[in-house]
Amino acid sequence: MNKYIKPVLISAAVLLVVTTAIVFAVNIDKIKGSTNNGSSEEPSPTGRIGLKTPNATVSPENTVPATQEPLEKRTITLYFANSNAEKVVAEKREVETEKDTQMERLVFEELQKGPKSENLHATIPQGTKLLSTSTKNGTCTLDLSKEFVDNHPGGSAGELMTLYSIINTMTELPGIDKVQFLIEGQKQEVYIHAIFNEPFKRDDSIIEKNSGETKVKVETRSQIAIKAIKEKDMEKLASMVHPVKGVLFSPYSHIDPEKHKVFTKDQFKGLLESEKVYNWGSYDGSGNPIELTFKQYYDKFIYDHDFANAEKVAYNEIQSYGNTIVNILDVYPEGKFIEYYFPGTKAHDGADWASLRLVFEEYDGEWYLVCIAHGEWTI
Repeated sequence: MNKYIKPVLISAAVLLVVTTAIVFAVNIDKIKGSTNNGSSEEPSPTGRIGLKTPNATVSPENTVPATQEPLEKRTITLYFANSNAEKVVAEKREVETEKDTQMERLVFEELQKGPKSENLHATIPQGTKLLSTSTKNGTCTLDLSKEFVDNHPGGSAGELMTLYSIINTMTELPGIDKVQFLIEGQKQEVYIHAIFNEPFKRDDSIIEKNSGETKVKVETRSQIAIKAIKEKDMEKLASMVHPVKGVLFSPYSHIDPEKHKVFTKDQFKGLLESEKVYNWGSYDGSGNPIELTFKQYYDKFIYDHDFANAEKVAYNEIQSYGNTIVNILDVYPEGKFIEYYFPGTKAHDGADWASLRLVFEEYDGEWYLVCIAHGEWTI
């Protein structure tokens, strides 16, 4: 053998042995890593190699988010003071509630935020805290902090606005009829002037009515009344008479409560058939007393024209004055009236106009007749 070939073969054999040893060592390391490395596959509980044990950790893309209760939108009614601090005015507001929202607390907190309308005013004293609230047997108990008393500006009107903005707001909620106030957990004898230790009921008379709503109600009542007058249905007419004030009959546009005749609901029975003569005031011009039976007065100073079919019907608006001072709104500042009006003819230069005004006042949520005033040209 060539002397040069032998060393080469020996070197190649050595290289082959070394390479084989290196490859074997690498494979041994891989086998160890597969059995000892914590991040690698663990032995199958079944003893079958190669089956992966299910991973307990759920990947983010497969995670189902926890369900959240949807918010419910509700409309609540709040009451705030008007600009004159004479009435409370309703304001509707939409709020979001959850299943466990305590509505008493929510509406009180909305009241504290104040009105959204510029012409209304907040009523709850600054710094007042609602310590707790609960409702039982129709009575909502509000436990308020001492600031409710200490920070009130005072005055009877302001006191009423504060109390009834809260009371009327709370009684808008189902199941609440009354409101009991506590101060720092204790009943208090008086607030500023009002007796304060007993539950308060809702007071609708202190609510300022929507002008459009009032107009519709008064017009509806007046339609019933004028029909009863036309048909001389005294029973129906009596049912519309103010329960406390009765109804006053004025022969002319100027009302004189001291001289003009007033009848109560109970006195209406039999008036048309009665022969009794009453003094109804004085005739215009002569000043002589108007002495007539009810039927005679009815024909001359109530339904002397077909007012149920008047040419014009107006709400709270005088159509003609003549020479008389029309004082309906002075005598009945809280009243509303409907005027049934016939304009005068050209032949008489308009002086033969005629009207009938039915005046209504609200009582216990209903509008009642307080005055039937006849109108015509006077000297």
